[in-house]
Amino acid sequence: MSDSGISGVILAGGLGRRMGGVDKGLQELHGRPLVAWVIERLAPQVDELLINANRNAQRYAVF
Repeated sequence: MSDSGISGVILAGGLGRRMGGVDKGLQELHGRPLVAWVIERLAPQVDELLINANRNAQRYAVF
């Protein structure tokens, strides 16, 4: 994390039990993963953006 400025954190660590165990952040909406939509909206508002995920780390790392 940075020493100054605003850090944003996307919480993507749920188990997705109500959705049959799928990783919600990686589910697509209009051809893009949900996490991509969140990043698009949040990134201009923060100096640094982190994703907190408990699985699929390699897939989230591309963002």
